[in-house]
Amino acid sequence: MVASMKRVRSMVAGKQAGAGGAGNLGRSLIDIAMLYASKAGAVIVGVLILPQFNRLLGPEQFGVVAVIFSLQALLLILDFGMSTIVGRDIAADDSSRQASVDIWRSAETVLNVAYAALGVVLISVASLMRVSLTLPQMLLTAVLLWALTQQNVATSALLAKRRYLDTGIIQLAGVLVRGVGTLAAMKIIGVSLDVFLISQCVLALAQYLVSWVHCNKVLSIDGVVGRVTLEGCRRLFLRGKPLMLFGLAGAAVMQLDKPIVSTFMSPAELGPYYLAMVLCLTPISTLAGPVMQFFQPRLVNAIHERDDVRAGQVLQRYATIVVLATILPTGILWLFRGPLVQLWLLHGTGAPQVIEYAGILLPGIAIGALGYVPYVLLVAHQDFRFQAVASTVMTVITLGLALAAASRSSMIGVCWVYACYHSVSTLVSWTRCLVLARGDRTRYVERNAVWTALWVLVGGGAVIAVYALMHAV
Repeated sequence: MVASMKRVRSMVAGKQAGAGGAGNLGRSLIDIAMLYASKAGAVIVGVLILPQFNRLLGPEQFGVVAVIFSLQALLLILDFGMSTIVGRDIAADDSSRQASVDIWRSAETVLNVAYAALGVVLISVASLMRVSLTLPQMLLTAVLLWALTQQNVATSALLAKRRYLDTGIIQLAGVLVRGVGTLAAMKIIGVSLDVFLISQCVLALAQYLVSWVHCNKVLSIDGVVGRVTLEGCRRLFLRGKPLMLFGLAGAAVMQLDKPIVSTFMSPAELGPYYLAMVLCLTPISTLAGPVMQFFQPRLVNAIHERDDVRAGQVLQRYATIVVLATILPTGILWLFRGPLVQLWLLHGTGAPQVIEYAGILLPGIAIGALGYVPYVLLVAHQDFRFQAVASTVMTVITLGLALAAASRSSMIGVCWVYACYHSVSTLVSWTRCLVLARGDRTRYVERNAVWTALWVLVGGGAVIAVYALMHAV
């Protein structure tokens, strides 16, 4: 009788576990889908809204808008490492609500002080250089960049708490409303840079307010109030300095190649290279980025709690999905890049060069996308100094080689330099992870690090093999 009851309980528990597993899988799929949807908003704005801004504003004013968008992308990277640290610390110590609120509010304070100082410096320099922007326009630009940076930190906090659905909705709605709302304001009120800046600023502040309120609600359950101290902000700023250098090096290596090429070669030769780089980078970052956002909090938390079994399981799933999300689409894009580029550019000039450059860049960038995995591991171990030093060294070497290739008018050489840069950066990051794993006494971390590295090598080797085979044929 007792044995029968135990068997029944075991069967019921198994069914409940199975139902729970199915529910968790469904929720995970929804979460990842929303993260992809949030990325789709930026793609929609870039494809459909930006050309409208260009047509309405004209070349001169749209040039200013392009500079503002470039500053926006740059400052989201150069946020003193606040988004990375906030995401890492909240994910690592998920059970401590007080610590989560404290780190978020301290990061906000650091950015408030930094942007106040940065605003004064930029306005002073712009005044001395006689920039065409008026003082109100410069202030609006500063507020816009501040709101977007703070919103990005709040987003990192929500992702660390695994609020993927909420975050995806806020990001998707925010990007679309800001793009469509600005376009509507320009058509209703008037076409001018002032209308553009005011619309962007108001809508960015609204998005930040929604993110702040929701983040505060998630982190401040049970009446927890954030504590901000001068010493806490100072320590946070010092922790973020290596990440600031890491971001600066990354921004430099990905942006300075265009000025180098345009200096030594003609703008007509730069155009196809720029389009090829956009073609190769956009799909991969769009596909691999949400996967990293989904798995990073889980992996960081498991490593912080020294739960080696769970860390190994998460790492295996993360590596598997990253490989599938990058290698297969990359192979398809590489095989059909000819007709896809012709369709994209509508048989415009430079299409043959874009196809040729993409054939070189795509395998290297695909291997670089696999570096999302070691990046999360290094963040989990707070190995910020190594990331800063390695990124700076690789940036200097890459830009030097690109300069040498461009000075010889070899665009193919520039493409090979950047294909090698992305591949080598992934190899360096994985080597560092294996070194850290070897210094750990636990066998699970080392075993799973080696397993994941094998996935990276197999995936990267598959891309190179396909490339070499098709090139030979």
